[in-house]
Amino acid sequence: METVEQLISRTDAAYRRWLASVTDDVVAGGVVMYCLESLLERNTTYGIGGWLTGYLMIGREGDRGFFLRCDDGGPVFWADLGGLGEADLDVAAPVFEVWLRSGFALPPDPEPELPPTADVYAGRIPVDGVQLLVRARKLLGADWRFGDLRGLLATQPFLAARSARLYALRRDLEHAPELRPYLFYATDHGLEAVWPTDSPESR
Repeated sequence: METVEQLISRTDAAYRRWLASVTDDVVAGGVVMYCLESLLERNTTYGIGGWLTGYLMIGREGDRGFFLRCDDGGPVFWADLGGLGEADLDVAAPVFEVWLRSGFALPPDPEPELPPTADVYAGRIPVDGVQLLVRARKLLGADWRFGDLRGLLATQPFLAARSARLYALRRDLEHAPELRPYLFYATDHGLEAVWPTDSPESR
């Protein structure tokens, strides 16, 4: 695994210039940007290289970390520090210099399109779609008995998960496109698709 110093040497040139110009952490609008000493300590303490190989955590705001991929350019990313890997990263700025000029402005919070949790239902799976149901079982962490799967297909829509975390489920569906048409969450007005059918990715 590369050392933090080696990773710094491969980062964006604008970031390296900024890092060389500061002697203490810089606080801007709630974001704490790390000086060299803090950068070394925080990346080691949080074990960033273990779950985000090739990235540096360059700053923090609450439970949110800010990251650069060490490929001499590219976006500034952010993620909750409980995240697990690259799939959890979102773009905070297209390049470091843009973020620097903005005064390290925080990315806007996503619009609350989904409730945090809701009961999730499976429906519209073809009657011969046992394999789809097996994949849904794994994705949802359900404990349906394999002998009951055909019966479940005959009773659609059926309750597949209680109080599921919908944002996490939608993120999981990014990697399981075959299941997107078949998972719904309960609302006061009936069932709504977890993965919206009008999103570009679903076309």
